[in-house]
Amino acid sequence: MFTLQHQDEDIEFEFEKGGYTIEDSKLYISIETKAIDDEAFPDCYKFALDGYPINENIQNGIIKINTNPEDVPPNVYVYTTFHACDVEANITINKISSNEIEVELKVISEDVNYYNEKAKPNPFIGKVSLQQKSLGELWIPS
Repeated sequence: MFTLQHQDEDIEFEFEKGGYTIEDSKLYISIETKAIDDEAFPDCYKFALDGYPINENIQNGIIKINTNPEDVPPNVYVYTTFHACDVEANITINKISSNEIEVELKVISEDVNYYNEKAKPNPFIGKVSLQQKSLGELWIPS
């Protein structure tokens, strides 16, 4: 389960699909969620980590990454009702095995409802276990 902490109200999301892969010593993560409440706005939240260089021991590690202004890997992406321009992600790797990774997210991006002086950053937090997939199966914006 994930929570988008918004100033108007928190929105709960459930994992829909995603996964991870390690290719050429780079980590790729894709998480797609949908709002539990059918009336919630936004109704989905997508997160992707694109090509983060790793070493052999990433278990119990923390990845801190901001949006790459050059829009090239390593990069991080958020999509709700729009692609967020400024994303700050803290990803904790709690467990990794040959076919599963458990991650804890704290992702901060722009306000999903306000675009004026009322706008406040929106934290998105949660924890999920992801299965290993091929890179082509992951949601990674190009």
